[in-house]
Amino acid sequence: MKYRNPEIPEGINTTKTNPLKEFAFLTSVVIAGIIIITAILALLIDSAAEIIPFEFEVSVSQDIAKNLNKERNKVDDYLQGLADQIIPHMNLPEDMKIQVHYVDKDVVNAMATLGGHVVVYRGLLEKLPNENALVMLLGHEIAHIKLRHPVKALGKGVIISLMMSAILGSSSDSVSKLISDTSMLTMLSFSRDQEQTSDNEGIKALNSYYGHVQSATDLFQIFKSEHEKSGVNVPQFLSSHPDIESRIHHLNNISRQQNWIRQGKINSIPEHIFKTKKTASETTSRFH
Repeated sequence: MKYRNPEIPEGINTTKTNPLKEFAFLTSVVIAGIIIITAILALLIDSAAEIIPFEFEVSVSQDIAKNLNKERNKVDDYLQGLADQIIPHMNLPEDMKIQVHYVDKDVVNAMATLGGHVVVYRGLLEKLPNENALVMLLGHEIAHIKLRHPVKALGKGVIISLMMSAILGSSSDSVSKLISDTSMLTMLSFSRDQEQTSDNEGIKALNSYYGHVQSATDLFQIFKSEHEKSGVNVPQFLSSHPDIESRIHHLNNISRQQNWIRQGKINSIPEHIFKTKKTASETTSRFH
């Protein structure tokens, strides 16, 4: 009896499915996995941040403090004094200390960072129409610190960076970039949530401090104007901040729902503050 190997059917090692479809499917699975893992890690970090002592933030923000703790002027003192008046209306933990810093740069922005530091730039302070809008701004930034957003952002940034390095290594091809960008978009959505909760805290502080919410949205009108001047239209899902019109609408809704008084006395920012800002700006221009 003779034995012989059977003939192998042609095309047995090939698939009838288009390779591009298989690639697209696998890529989708990887992207979905990254989104799920990122979201789970973010939630875990948010939970862990609630039990991290504020002293830890202070200890890891020493370099920030050194860079910000320059020689203080009247603008610093004014901003700090106003913040000190707002803080009792915001129910902060007893060990949480807020330090406000004025930075003489033409940047239309303000920020809260680790260790209880709030930074207000000259570019934004000059555009604020009144002290009421400034109270809304400070209340918003202090809320970030109260809600532990800086340490949450730090934890998420570290964990996500480590995860991306482990998964992607040093690869920089288009697929790796797509996966990395997908993870970043997931993190931006958390940042938008944080901005909205800080808006909520800010308007509550404004109402508690003044007894009304006049000028609650003036700050966002400034950002809207700056946004329109820039001519850059960034879709909300690509932005770390909610759409400006949505934020204004949200704050107006809160005011109506809470039956807060929406009109009241407007307080001006003291004239000497503007003089101090002008002097500081002129001095900076001479040296630069």
